[in-house]
Amino acid sequence: MKRSSVVCFIMLILFSVTGMFISPVLAQEKAISLRFSTFFPPSHELAKITDQWCKEVEKRTNGKVKVRQFAGGTLNSAPQMYDSVVQGVVDLGNHVLGYTMGKFPLSEVLDYPLGYPSGSVATHLVNEYYKKFKPKEFDEVKVMYFHAQGPGILHSKKPVNKLEDIKGLKMRTFGSNAEFMTLLGGAPVAMPMGDAYDAISRGVADGMLGAYEALQGWKLGEVIKSTTENYGSAYTATFVVAMNKGKWNSIPPEQQKIIEQINQEWIEKQGKTWDAIDEAGKAYSVKRGNKVIKLSAEEQARWAAKAQPLYDKYVKKMKEKNLPGDEVLKFARAYIKSQAK
Repeated sequence: MKRSSVVCFIMLILFSVTGMFISPVLAQEKAISLRFSTFFPPSHELAKITDQWCKEVEKRTNGKVKVRQFAGGTLNSAPQMYDSVVQGVVDLGNHVLGYTMGKFPLSEVLDYPLGYPSGSVATHLVNEYYKKFKPKEFDEVKVMYFHAQGPGILHSKKPVNKLEDIKGLKMRTFGSNAEFMTLLGGAPVAMPMGDAYDAISRGVADGMLGAYEALQGWKLGEVIKSTTENYGSAYTATFVVAMNKGKWNSIPPEQQKIIEQINQEWIEKQGKTWDAIDEAGKAYSVKRGNKVIKLSAEEQARWAAKAQPLYDKYVKKMKEKNLPGDEVLKFARAYIKSQAK
């Protein structure tokens, strides 16, 4: 009996000690579940490409990190996206910088009408900018990657053939575009893209500044009649795909490394997606019979010159904040020029 008691006691100790080592391992192997929020509707290509990112993370981490996308702003509104990530309301979000003016002062110039030729160029530029300048304004989150829309140009109910035609028009804008529209002579009506269709159809706005993709992706080709290709003063809308810092730190280093690799791949994928949906958006609009107006080089220059006060004001503001605004502006202009075909 005594011998049996001793054996049982030893076995109990062995099981207890083994359990001490097994439990942490099991805890580490437990899948981490994340919620990704985007305001794009599920049918939009930009919701599909981020959903693919979610699936790729799960696939490449062998299910150790699972990401579920919530599209169409079901968890939060577009302007709330960044703060929702910071506060942990959502784990990841796809945020438009221009929807929270003043929060990203150094990065603001990236949305200015610098004459962007494509979404790919805009997307690569903003990621190179982040790598070079490492702006502290994103320190509240873990940045996955940035992407940026294709050339933001003018779409309207009435044809706009020259600068003077804009005078008095009410145009949907956001962020710094509101000030640019004022400089062009129009009346800015600030709102997220999701509200533009209703605003234009009801006459609250006469048109908008936006990428070609919005004409199909947001069905705005149904309510506008004309597009003016002012590429010389085309702006972009910069997005950041960001993760809550606490959630990022809860992911084991091995899985973090995998996610970082996927992020680098998605920069290229997002840029190409923007270009593809711009082409589709233009084709959609033209098929509906909407007019396309191409400005002369002289007229392009007139529009671009109107933006100069924006840059002067930006450089001055950044100097007051001891931020390298002049360097960022020069960097952005040089990058775009180097990519010109």
